[in-house]
Amino acid sequence: MPLVRILLLIALALSSEQGVAQIADLVPEPDLSPEQVVQYQVTALQQNDDQKSDAGIERVFRFASPSNRQATGPLEHFAQILKGPAYSPMLNNRSSSIIGSEVKNNQATVVVKIVAINGANVTYVFALSKQGEGDYKNCWMTDGVAPLKEEKGSSDQGVTI
Repeated sequence: MPLVRILLLIALALSSEQGVAQIADLVPEPDLSPEQVVQYQVTALQQNDDQKSDAGIERVFRFASPSNRQATGPLEHFAQILKGPAYSPMLNNRSSSIIGSEVKNNQATVVVKIVAINGANVTYVFALSKQGEGDYKNCWMTDGVAPLKEEKGSSDQGVTI
């Protein structure tokens, strides 16, 4: 999927219900970069309750790697993790920005700054891998996310999600 189409889908999602429906259909594809995967996930969580409760969490789960799903699934358990204190700042966040990324072979790290709904600034590190086989061959998927620092609050520990 070309970068222009992905950016257009995200822009539409931010501006209309029809756009939300289109971005809701995004699934792992080999054309998506690690940064695009993370931006999609953060945007989905920002719009977590659009169309239905926890729709964003469901969208994020699509991009969890098979090993991540095995560790955190099923979806209901994954949702509980995201609603916990370490990750809840991502839900319905005010804004986000990618502040760094690094790709080495089939591994990537993307750093994202989130402004939570309560105004707290939290930085998360997303670890991704390019899948080598199966239905998601050559797709970037998230292996884990950890909060790097938090300016308000005290959660500095991360778990794989």
